[in-house]
Amino acid sequence: MLYQYRKDYEKITMGLFSLVSELQNMDLVTQEMAWYANSDNRMIYLWKDHSNNWSGLVGIELQEKQLLIHQLVVTPQSHNQANFNQLFDELQSLYPSYEIITGFDIKSIWMKWEQSKKHV
Repeated sequence: MLYQYRKDYEKITMGLFSLVSELQNMDLVTQEMAWYANSDNRMIYLWKDHSNNWSGLVGIELQEKQLLIHQLVVTPQSHNQANFNQLFDELQSLYPSYEIITGFDIKSIWMKWEQSKKHV
Protein backbone atom coordinates (compact mmCIF):
# COMPACT_ATOMS: atom_id res chain seq x y z
CA MET A 1 0.00 0.00 0.00
CA LEU A 2 1.22 3.52 -0.80
CA TYR A 3 1.56 6.19 1.89
CA GLN A 4 2.30 9.80 1.09
CA TYR A 5 5.50 11.04 2.70
CA ARG A 6 5.21 12.70 6.10
CA LYS A 7 7.93 14.06 8.35
CA ASP A 8 7.62 11.06 10.69
CA TYR A 9 8.61 8.80 7.74
CA GLU A 10 11.87 10.70 7.23
CA LYS A 11 14.28 7.99 8.45
CA ILE A 12 12.52 5.26 6.47
CA THR A 13 12.58 7.47 3.37
CA MET A 14 16.25 8.29 3.80
CA GLY A 15 17.06 4.60 4.18
CA LEU A 16 15.18 3.68 1.02
CA PHE A 17 16.74 6.53 -0.95
CA SER A 18 20.18 5.32 0.16
CA LEU A 19 19.55 2.16 -1.91
CA VAL A 20 19.90 4.30 -5.05
CA SER A 21 23.50 4.06 -6.26
CA GLU A 22 23.61 7.77 -7.16
CA LEU A 23 22.45 8.71 -3.64
CA GLN A 24 24.98 6.86 -1.46
CA ASN A 25 25.98 10.12 0.26
CA MET A 26 23.49 11.34 2.89
CA ASP A 27 23.89 14.93 1.69
CA LEU A 28 22.61 13.81 -1.72
CA VAL A 29 19.69 12.00 -0.09
CA THR A 30 18.82 15.18 1.81
CA GLN A 31 19.03 17.22 -1.41
CA GLU A 32 16.77 14.73 -3.20
CA MET A 33 14.17 14.91 -0.44
CA ALA A 34 14.33 18.72 -0.46
CA TRP A 35 13.77 18.73 -4.23
CA TYR A 36 10.45 16.91 -3.74
CA ALA A 37 9.49 19.14 -0.80
CA ASN A 38 10.08 22.35 -2.78
CA SER A 39 7.13 21.86 -5.15
CA ASP A 40 3.46 21.06 -4.65
CA ASN A 41 3.40 18.91 -7.79
CA ARG A 42 6.21 16.58 -6.60
CA MET A 43 5.55 13.85 -4.05
CA ILE A 44 7.17 10.87 -2.42
CA TYR A 45 5.09 7.80 -1.64
CA LEU A 46 6.34 5.01 0.57
CA TRP A 47 5.19 1.47 -0.14
CA LYS A 48 4.41 -1.36 2.27
CA ASP A 49 4.48 -4.91 0.92
CA HIS A 50 1.89 -7.63 1.58
CA SER A 51 3.64 -8.39 4.92
CA ASN A 52 3.20 -4.75 6.01
CA ASN A 53 6.94 -3.99 5.79
CA TRP A 54 8.29 -0.72 4.37
CA SER A 55 9.68 -2.06 1.10
CA GLY A 56 9.89 0.76 -1.41
CA LEU A 57 9.27 4.30 -2.48
CA VAL A 58 8.25 6.13 -5.58
CA GLY A 59 9.01 9.77 -6.30
CA ILE A 60 6.59 11.38 -8.72
CA GLU A 61 5.91 14.69 -10.42
CA LEU A 62 2.52 15.69 -11.81
CA GLN A 63 2.59 17.69 -15.05
CA GLU A 64 -0.61 18.42 -16.95
CA LYS A 65 -2.15 14.94 -17.32
CA GLN A 66 1.10 13.03 -16.88
CA LEU A 67 2.51 11.38 -13.80
CA LEU A 68 6.30 11.28 -14.16
CA ILE A 69 8.12 8.70 -12.07
CA HIS A 70 11.51 10.12 -11.09
CA GLN A 71 12.47 7.47 -8.55
CA LEU A 72 11.31 3.91 -8.04
CA VAL A 73 13.14 2.12 -5.26
CA VAL A 74 12.38 -1.25 -3.69
CA THR A 75 14.36 -3.28 -1.20
CA PRO A 76 16.36 -6.15 -2.70
CA GLN A 77 14.01 -8.79 -1.27
CA SER A 78 11.00 -7.03 -2.84
CA HIS A 79 12.56 -6.59 -6.28
CA ASN A 80 10.17 -8.57 -8.50
CA GLN A 81 7.65 -7.78 -11.20
CA ALA A 82 4.62 -8.64 -9.05
CA ASN A 83 5.58 -5.96 -6.54
CA PHE A 84 6.28 -3.43 -9.28
CA ASN A 85 2.88 -4.23 -10.79
CA GLN A 86 1.23 -3.63 -7.43
CA LEU A 87 3.02 -0.29 -7.06
CA PHE A 88 1.98 0.83 -10.55
CA ASP A 89 -1.60 -0.34 -9.92
CA GLU A 90 -1.78 1.66 -6.71
CA LEU A 91 -0.32 4.76 -8.37
CA GLN A 92 -2.84 4.47 -11.20
CA SER A 93 -5.65 4.14 -8.64
CA LEU A 94 -4.50 7.30 -6.87
CA TYR A 95 -4.24 9.22 -10.15
CA PRO A 96 -6.71 7.58 -12.56
CA SER A 97 -6.79 10.47 -15.02
CA TYR A 98 -2.99 10.67 -15.35
CA GLU A 99 -0.80 8.80 -17.83
CA ILE A 100 2.20 7.20 -16.12
CA ILE A 101 5.53 8.15 -17.70
CA THR A 102 8.87 6.60 -16.72
CA GLY A 103 12.52 7.10 -17.47
CA PHE A 104 14.67 4.63 -19.35
CA ASP A 105 15.94 3.01 -16.16
CA ILE A 106 12.54 1.51 -15.30
CA LYS A 107 10.96 1.48 -18.76
CA SER A 108 11.10 -2.34 -19.10
CA ILE A 109 9.44 -2.85 -15.69
CA TRP A 110 6.70 -0.38 -16.64
CA MET A 111 6.21 -2.01 -20.07
CA LYS A 112 5.71 -5.43 -18.42
CA TRP A 113 3.04 -3.84 -16.21
CA GLU A 114 1.38 -2.27 -19.25
CA GLN A 115 1.33 -5.65 -21.02
CA SER A 116 -0.11 -7.39 -17.96
CA LYS A 117 -3.00 -4.88 -17.88
CA LYS A 118 -3.91 -5.68 -21.47
CA HIS A 119 -4.24 -9.39 -20.78
CA VAL A 120 -6.33 -9.25 -17.61
